[in-house]
Amino acid sequence: MFWLVLRGCVLMVLCGQMTLATAKTVVNVGIYPNEPKIFLDEKGQPDGFFPQLLKRIAEQEDWTLNYHSCEWENCLRQLQQGEIDLMPDVAYSVQRARLFPLSKEVVLSSWSAVYVREGVHLPSVKELQGKSLAVVKGSIQYRALAEKLEKLGVQATFHEVSNFNEVFRLIRVGWVDAGLVNTYFGRRHADEFGLEPTPILVKPSLLMFAAAPGKEKLLDVLDTHVRQWKNDPRSFYYRAMHDWFSPTEEAQRIPTWIQWLLGLAGIAALALLALVFLFRALVQRKTLELEEKARSLEHLANHDLLTGLPNRKLFFDRLKQALRRVSRSGELLAVLYIDLDQFKQINDSFGHGVGDEVLKEVTRRLRTAVREQDTIARLGGDEFAVVMETLKEPESTMHCVKRLREALREPLIVQQVQFDINISIGISICPQDGHDAHTLLRNADTAMFKAKEAGRSTFQYYVEEMTRTAIERSKMEADMRKALRENQFTVCYQPQICLNTGRVVGFEALARWHHPEHGQIPPSQFIPLAEDTGLILPLGEWVLRTACRQFAQWRKEGMDTGLVSVNISALQLRGYGLLDVVRDVVRKTGFETRWLELELTESFIMSHTQQAISVMTELRGLGVSLAVDDFGTGYSSLAYLKQLPLSKLKIDRSFIMGVPADENDVAIVRAIIALGKTLNLQIIAEGVESKEQEEMLRREHCDQAQGYYYARALEAEEAREFLRVAGQGAGLV
Repeated sequence: MFWLVLRGCVLMVLCGQMTLATAKTVVNVGIYPNEPKIFLDEKGQPDGFFPQLLKRIAEQEDWTLNYHSCEWENCLRQLQQGEIDLMPDVAYSVQRARLFPLSKEVVLSSWSAVYVREGVHLPSVKELQGKSLAVVKGSIQYRALAEKLEKLGVQATFHEVSNFNEVFRLIRVGWVDAGLVNTYFGRRHADEFGLEPTPILVKPSLLMFAAAPGKEKLLDVLDTHVRQWKNDPRSFYYRAMHDWFSPTEEAQRIPTWIQWLLGLAGIAALALLALVFLFRALVQRKTLELEEKARSLEHLANHDLLTGLPNRKLFFDRLKQALRRVSRSGELLAVLYIDLDQFKQINDSFGHGVGDEVLKEVTRRLRTAVREQDTIARLGGDEFAVVMETLKEPESTMHCVKRLREALREPLIVQQVQFDINISIGISICPQDGHDAHTLLRNADTAMFKAKEAGRSTFQYYVEEMTRTAIERSKMEADMRKALRENQFTVCYQPQICLNTGRVVGFEALARWHHPEHGQIPPSQFIPLAEDTGLILPLGEWVLRTACRQFAQWRKEGMDTGLVSVNISALQLRGYGLLDVVRDVVRKTGFETRWLELELTESFIMSHTQQAISVMTELRGLGVSLAVDDFGTGYSSLAYLKQLPLSKLKIDRSFIMGVPADENDVAIVRAIIALGKTLNLQIIAEGVESKEQEEMLRREHCDQAQGYYYARALEAEEAREFLRVAGQGAGLV
């Protein structure tokens, strides 16, 4: 009996192994309509170039192919979620390469073209301005054309559909002006829809196979077959290419009417003569078209697409010509560099579409303010320049400056929104400020920045000192970048004192820079530069990480530190990167967010209220305390103050300096404290330097204070000693 049971078990194991050995690999393939590359035929069977390749590979690899019909975007979603294993005919993009693996071998490259109804004339991308286009939703071609139009400043309306057949249908019924499809599909179906291609082409897409995550081995097999086929001109791959694409291309290359004329040309001399005359007429017409296109291209190369003004290239050409003329005449020449004040806020608040309309209206007004012999150009963004010739004295430029400012005195109305536009102008004069075009423009640009520093909406003549200042500023920026790399910055800590108990309730973390050559650089010099150059982002993050790491260490040692208060710039609050930094600090240092207080400037909160509320609410959700720095120096809306998740107001030192002697300052401080108490906020005064100031603040029930009266900003070891002397050292938490 035992031997019978054993024999049965062995037979069952052998049968199971034979079944596994004979099981085929099942590959689920997504299929969507994109003739002639991939589609379902009239019987509902997969057909096209890619299915033909897959069928041959499946036969050789012993695969079973199960095709699943789906729309394009749905196919990609199913692939990403692993509901299907494979997708043919997927165009490469960086975003898709992150979502799922792609084959290494490119199977096809596919150009795309814009198609229109017969008789519609669209000779260039510029002509798409204001037009409507049908495109396949989520396609690479759609994204490439949209990016191209955005770079050129051309605005068009896109209608997203699910496939190319739907694109052609919308063009035929007149729902849209034009549509974008790949050239394989267009050549095959344009005639039946009564459409024709335009000269507008979109860069080729690289088409390949895509697999679901975890199915990379399928791609390795496909790459091996495709690579072998592509290396053999007589392979199945090239036969399939010929079957699906070559006949259509050849038919497109030699139209039927030309073949008919060529046949007749061999029969009768009269037909030949007629063809010669016809050819001559076509050549003449084509020559005129090419000349017109050449003029158009020359204009595009030398003029700004949005405003029609001369661009930077043409501006320099005209400036150089003007310099040659004034060198002979002995007269003066001026370059005016014009920048719109706060234009970025228009783009950020209302979008680039409104910003472009504002620039067009500004251009129209500025044109009326310059003389006919002067050149006005758009250099880029919101920057313009004017060349003034035949000047007798530098002060003659004042007439132009006055006209330019008068032209923008009245508000602009764009899309029922009123905009008050102001300009800052920098002026350089030839020959005193330079003899060549680049020097004059650079010096005018430098003067314009000085005008902005002087408060905007004004003008400045160039003086040599400006260049020295600009060079020093550039050198300091380079030194600051080096200082960040070489750890020249340190973090110091200024104590914050409770006015009722005298205890240390926290420290404000402050960046200090010890330059190896120039010694201590005041924060008033390097902080504004860091803000202007964007270096405040790495510097601010470094201060935050350093201060939190130091406090985490002190807390582990048992020290009663209170809060660490860190200043946050406006740049750090744009977007949500600050939240990620705080979470990362907590994860890496053991720091707790309840020990952290972030100080935000009043001006930023009031100018970015909705964004500020969003970011601040999330920070409060992490347990971070929030304070308004320099309160009273900006313009606050009480309605917004009520909405903000604040915990503290910091009275600016400029008000503390005058108390208790200055009655106005005393009244302001008293009002700020009363406001804070009404809103249930703590109040801290900075810049306290005398006992009289401390006593006045205590009488008015101010909660906390900091300043030289208690201590300057201390290095880490000095701050540790300060806590020890205050009785808040190790072992007291």
